[in-house]
Amino acid sequence: MTYTEYVATLAGLTVTGVVKAYSAPPTQLSTAQLPAQWARLPQGETTVASMGGQMGLPSFTCDLVIAVEAMGQNTQPANYARALAIIDALQTTLADEALSGVVDSWQMRLDGEQIGDTAYWVIVATVTGSE
Repeated sequence: MTYTEYVATLAGLTVTGVVKAYSAPPTQLSTAQLPAQWARLPQGETTVASMGGQMGLPSFTCDLVIAVEAMGQNTQPANYARALAIIDALQTTLADEALSGVVDSWQMRLDGEQIGDTAYWVIVATVTGSE
């Protein structure tokens, strides 16, 4: 698997509740297209066995981001509830994807991120996988 293929796999995941999936990080978002998801640039690691010089399986890590809501919109409790619903849906999707053997582990967190001229509540899943 290449880095490009891994990122495309993550970007193509279907998460319940997500309205728009981008193939690359957006420069601006529309509230009508929220929640919206995209994958960031990946990182990876390949180890070589010291005896015999054999290549190990490459391991890929990439952030999958879902922008939930603009920070200034709605109320804190409403945004919190919406973020919880999305994080649960993302957990279900990643668990299903793990059964296919591409996703090995993930960590999720709620964060704030500036996209264009607006700050958004975002769920960030740091997803690690291998072939």
